[in-house]
Amino acid sequence: MNKFYSNELKDNICYKICVEKQSTSLLAKQLSIPLKTVEKWVTAYYKDPNRFKQKDGQYFEDRKIRAEKYDSLEKEDLIKELKNRDAEIEYLKSILASRSVFGMDPK
Repeated sequence: MNKFYSNELKDNICYKICVEKQSTSLLAKQLSIPLKTVEKWVTAYYKDPNRFKQKDGQYFEDRKIRAEKYDSLEKEDLIKELKNRDAEIEYLKSILASRSVFGMDPK
């Protein structure tokens, strides 16, 4: 299953690595994110430091609209939807991890 990481987390990690010169491997290890994933973010950040300042997209907005359809879904579709929710939870965890690691108060 693919994990989703918030742009806020990506931006904070890249700032720590590119601007504050913190260790890429150490931050990746602390946050349990694959090193290659962090390296890809850093490469994108070097090309455009505003890369991760944009909104994460319409994913959650669209999910709210689809929520009403659960009653009519078949078993296979419900399983697929549960997998999507697991991915959403990982995404939200990444936001909380970002705020914790970077001294922001999670609200």
